[in-house]
Amino acid sequence: MRVLLATDGSEQSFHATKAVMSLASVSTLTILHVIDLPRLTFSMLGPEIAYDLSKVAEEALRKDGEQALTRTKALLSDKVKPVEIRLEEGSPAELILSVTQEEHPDLILMGARGRGQVEELFLGSVSQRVLTHAACPVLIINGPLTEIRKILIAIQSPDDVQKVGQFLTKHPFQPQTEITLLSVVPIPRSLFRGGVSAPEEKIEQALKSTEDFLDQAVSQLKNCYDSVTGYVGLGAPANMILEQASITEPDLLAMGMHHPSTITRFVLGTVSHTVLHQATRSVLVIR
Repeated sequence: MRVLLATDGSEQSFHATKAVMSLASVSTLTILHVIDLPRLTFSMLGPEIAYDLSKVAEEALRKDGEQALTRTKALLSDKVKPVEIRLEEGSPAELILSVTQEEHPDLILMGARGRGQVEELFLGSVSQRVLTHAACPVLIINGPLTEIRKILIAIQSPDDVQKVGQFLTKHPFQPQTEITLLSVVPIPRSLFRGGVSAPEEKIEQALKSTEDFLDQAVSQLKNCYDSVTGYVGLGAPANMILEQASITEPDLLAMGMHHPSTITRFVLGTVSHTVLHQATRSVLVIR
């Protein structure tokens, strides 16, 4: 499996670096550090002094980036070979996406937040943009992830099952990894605050249909991993996913990135967006 590790020297990037070692099959690894040059303006000092100060800032950032790449490679070189390091200059999100188009990795691995990001936010601006536009799966690290033994994967369609299966055929995790597939029936017991309830018969039909869907999904994915089970939830999808993650305490939460229609967004909310911003553990977004 080809992996692109984006690092910026932050604590989250260090956790992302350590997380590489929790993957079972990394055939090639590219470590990318992007120098994001600040736009310095010193109109009161004149153009020559402004230029000199900008060059000092650039040299300092370049040196910092080289050191970050050296440290990261040293941590991983005994575990993964070959390792390529790249130091680029520009917008971090755009460079990560550009290198992805160039090298076609099977997985992008990066920290949830970079330096200076607000601690209360799960996602920083760079990780948010990469998640939105990357053409391959993205693993967002939100803390230490040294071992992946249990994974909760939220699925809602045959397309999700197909994409999850395509990713799992690369055997990114250890064979003994326990995988739980979660599919949520988005029919709340009370549709409106006024107390209008969904008919129980319709709920039962939806639950049975979802159980059949999960049984088929489990059967398909057992070709990749032996320990695959299914669980059907009922309620608001994002809340149910977060609740199950809290109860089962998986090492990793995985899901697809969906762009729902206007009607679906009105009824359900943007599930992936809500989960990504409220999750307390690392999240794998599979495409």
